[in-house]
Amino acid sequence: MKKFYSLVATGLISATVFAQTTIYSENMGSGTGTTDISANTFQNSSPVTYSGTSDVRSTNASAVSAYAQASGGANVMINSTNETFVVSGINTSNYQNIQLFLGQRKGTTAANNELTIEVSADGSNWTALSYTRTTGSNTANWSYINPTGNIPAASNLRLRFTGTNSTEWRIDDVKLTGTTGALSTTDVRKANSTFIKNTSVDNEIHFGAKSDVKIYNVSGQLVKSASVSENGVLNIIDLQKGIYIVTGNPNGRAVSEKIIKK
Repeated sequence: MKKFYSLVATGLISATVFAQTTIYSENMGSGTGTTDISANTFQNSSPVTYSGTSDVRSTNASAVSAYAQASGGANVMINSTNETFVVSGINTSNYQNIQLFLGQRKGTTAANNELTIEVSADGSNWTALSYTRTTGSNTANWSYINPTGNIPAASNLRLRFTGTNSTEWRIDDVKLTGTTGALSTTDVRKANSTFIKNTSVDNEIHFGAKSDVKIYNVSGQLVKSASVSENGVLNIIDLQKGIYIVTGNPNGRAVSEKIIKK
């Protein structure tokens, strides 16, 4: 860890880019009958958590005849206005070009995109993704969809599915993919310049962008974490004098910067 952070801080990262990889995948488990979200055994556990007012069903299971990625078994059903399914705790902070895929079943041939799909990096500000399902004869079935829109890099990405009417929707095989890779030296310096305004500090760090922030000592130990607003200030009077690495995700981009506390 020490070597990694020293490389980031000195801007010695190359522009290596890796292939699209799976960040998160969830098949909703294999329960039977109808189960509350809080009682269901999902494929993933802590730090990923599941909540909402919808429930998990074993009926109308996804099938490979509808899409190759279908796992069958349980699925989440949403069939009323403001009914929700929320996934929290997905760490996408080291990824770029993040994409969402999922199996989705609509209950009527008229339904198009009435199930709202949103993402959030902080749990307060939500961004809707876009998708379109075909309508008409034989379209009340499962399909594998790829909603489009900006999915941020975040240490705690949330996904939220919300019903907007009484149409029945089913959700299964949710997957997030992304590319990993380092920024070029120029990109690192540019990103860092908008992240921290003062790198030689007394008791306060001044930030130029909203971000979740983590501070590590030179041994790679986490010594402080916080959330800061745009043009925000973080008090570090409790930290000893020395060198620290500050990491964050301003504007959805993972960056790191070295600071010196005098």
